[in-house]
Amino acid sequence: MHFKSITKIVLASAICLTMLNAHAESKRSSQYDKCMDSVDLSAFKNSQWATCAEQEIKRQDATLNTEYNKLRKSLSADQKESLTKAQRAWLKFREDWCKFEEAGPSAPGGVANYNFCILEITDKQIDAIKGLQF
Repeated sequence: MHFKSITKIVLASAICLTMLNAHAESKRSSQYDKCMDSVDLSAFKNSQWATCAEQEIKRQDATLNTEYNKLRKSLSADQKESLTKAQRAWLKFREDWCKFEEAGPSAPGGVANYNFCILEITDKQIDAIKGLQF
């Protein structure tokens, strides 16, 4: 089997295995915890939860980009190309899956579901990328 094919298989397998892991290692920020603790459960809690998650998504995306760039620096040109292609596919998957969850029947629903989904999937991707760094 060609090295490039093996690399693609290894990268795809590592990402898929991490996506199946039920518990992400990445942690939420203290800002997120404070925000969630301050949600007034008697008034518009879904929009408050969505806002807390939206702020955390920005922090998690920054972490994801940092870890992605660390990994890229250690790869060959072929590996970088494969990683870029895989990451683009993952971003599309994340968006499509979370749009599905946004429209889904589970509570709390709507934008809160979408944002919580983005956080969960991003956590797992961060862990997958960290696991590939050497």
